[in-house]
Amino acid sequence: MTSAQAIKQLVTFRIETEEFGLPITDVYEIIFVPQVTSIAKAPESIVGVINLRGEIIPVIDLRIQFLKEPIKSKKQRIIITRSQGRVIGLLVDEVKEVLRIDENSLEPVPDTIVTTQTAYMGAICKMDNRLIILLHLDHLLNKLEINFIINEVEKREENIP
Repeated sequence: MTSAQAIKQLVTFRIETEEFGLPITDVYEIIFVPQVTSIAKAPESIVGVINLRGEIIPVIDLRIQFLKEPIKSKKQRIIITRSQGRVIGLLVDEVKEVLRIDENSLEPVPDTIVTTQTAYMGAICKMDNRLIILLHLDHLLNKLEINFIINEVEKREENIP
């Protein structure tokens, strides 16, 4: 029997056919996609910012981040979370469910696929016939993206009355 501590809850979501997960403790909220204001000269994956109850939040399109073509659909959602100490929104194709998992179902990412391009992969969860990639949020954004958020997005927020 596993201890209560060994059970985690994951918010799972989809990008194309791939399934990803975040610990529920890292998810502040999940929202419908509001009007996103684009920002000139932003890195490609930062599709703009949203105003969520007076807070300016940069939105990262995970499709672009994972080198896929951007789309628009009614199932898309923005997951409000945090990366490198900053609140961000992750635009995903669809939020699937909240899963209870046993930590024993988590496996490290195989060394053979660990690169700077896959640093966002924190672990892999094996459940039945599913593989869910757990995101390592602090490795999701590159230096260019995080510097843009610090220097451009946060400056804009300071200028809001």
